[in-house]
Amino acid sequence: MKKVLLTISIFTIFLNAGITLPNNFESSFKQTITNDKGKVIKYSGRVYFKADRETFLNRFNQSEVLSSKLFKWIYSSPTKKDVCSDGTQIIIIDHDLEQISKYLIDDGLDLEKVLTVAEKISKKDYKAVYKNIEYLITLDSNHRLSKIFYVDNLDNKVKIVFLNMKYNNPNFNSSNLECPENPNYDVIEE
Repeated sequence: MKKVLLTISIFTIFLNAGITLPNNFESSFKQTITNDKGKVIKYSGRVYFKADRETFLNRFNQSEVLSSKLFKWIYSSPTKKDVCSDGTQIIIIDHDLEQISKYLIDDGLDLEKVLTVAEKISKKDYKAVYKNIEYLITLDSNHRLSKIFYVDNLDNKVKIVFLNMKYNNPNFNSSNLECPENPNYDVIEE
């Protein structure tokens, strides 16, 4: 579970990095986690992302913009789970365990500091070091997300490869971002 939370945190970091992001994207992904003893766990699935911007008038009749970044990871192998976030909360629905876990995103992770240290290191690669963790982000030839690699605090090597990335789909289906909760599942809130 902590590996999934760290992955989500890393992805959130990417979404805030100095990389031009689309309004939405969807992609298949393959994730490999290798522990310090060489044991490998391979995941695959699909990910959806959408940046929402809403303009409204505040009580002083001034225009303000509210923005959010929504994403959903649908893990299909080796376990079935959905991981959804609005940038504040993470909801993990584990269909194999029939369990729903809800977490607030760690306040200790200062995304702004990560963004300020992200550096372009080659034509397609970026690097950020934050809290002694180094993140490598690779873009494809069309400047779309291709790979993310990092070693977490438990010395797990994590690699996420994105396949068939589609940016700015005018027919993006926002319902793909929904995370319906099965009322028969156990709920854990932390």
